Amino acid sequence: MMKGLSNFLRKIEQNTGLRLDSVKRLISSEQKKPLSAAIFGQTGCGKSSLTNAIFGTHFDVDDVKPCTKVPQAHQGHDSSGNPITFWDLPGIGESAEADKEYLDLYADYAARCDVVLWAFQADTRTITCDSSALNAIVEKLGPGKKGAFLNRLSVVVTKSDVISPAPWIFAKSTDSATIAASKETEEMLNKKAFYFYDGLLGAHQADVEHRTFVTSKTKDLSNLPTNFWLDASKNFLYRKGTLDDAIYTHLVDTYPKARDELSRLRQQSRAVCCSAKYEFNLNAVKAKIAQKAKGKSMLRLSQSVSVASGTFPWSKVKTLGLPVFFDQGNNEFIFDVETVE
Repeated sequence: MMKGLSNFLRKIEQNTGLRLDSVKRLISSEQKKPLSAAIFGQTGCGKSSLTNAIFGTHFDVDDVKPCTKVPQAHQGHDSSGNPITFWDLPGIGESAEADKEYLDLYADYAARCDVVLWAFQADTRTITCDSSALNAIVEKLGPGKKGAFLNRLSVVVTKSDVISPAPWIFAKSTDSATIAASKETEEMLNKKAFYFYDGLLGAHQADVEHRTFVTSKTKDLSNLPTNFWLDASKNFLYRKGTLDDAIYTHLVDTYPKARDELSRLRQQSRAVCCSAKYEFNLNAVKAKIAQKAKGKSMLRLSQSVSVASGTFPWSKVKTLGLPVFFDQGNNEFIFDVETVE
């Protein structure tokens, strides 16, 4: 355990640029500060529900109408009791006039929050409003802050449970359940993940750094093209710009020993699809957030974003509003999850 702690402290030292004795003092001071998080996106895309699912908070959710007209700071605690400040921002897309007023607010919170997510609802196809808003935000931030914001920004696709070209799979084990997407649903979500990511960030890829940890031999990575580079510790491999299918395939064919790193970098050029309702893929969202964290915010983030179990009580399945099948001819229920013990 002590060796593991030492390695962890060394990694913090590398990411913060502080000496090891200062790192320990930094941990103590940073743990007292609340994590600052904000989620951008259109009204009704599930921002508050996703925040509750990720951090274990209990912020109010309204499925009927937008309630937030001005930024509201929700002081709460995550599931481990650590302080967290979630900024509930007005959703964009209500009107052009309102959006113009809100963009200055968005730029302010984009510059100072530890965690910034941009959320799309899975069953929408429009991205014009969001991409225009992002363009306005980065213009307001200016060149000095633009890159830092874009490199903290994670794109997520919420409410994936509404996408169902084939049924979702509910795996029951005694009194717990795990929900998984069918192959057809997973394929559609995968397409949406690239669509929303490219639609939002495609024009800004030259400013976006992708980072992955190193598992291959350093010498096998040193021959990659010049837009790849290793950090000073040689623990992380970086790349600027998107990694589409054609580029990825060419690189893997040319540098097969770097396949693992290239594969992880490829996955970063996409959004993460998730569902707070089904607790689907929440660990992937948390991993995306952690991957984007740098410097001191990494310390606050690590204590508030914990690994989800991936399962939940079977009793909760009964609250998901699943269809009930009724046979009118025989006047009996064919299936009702309420009757499954």
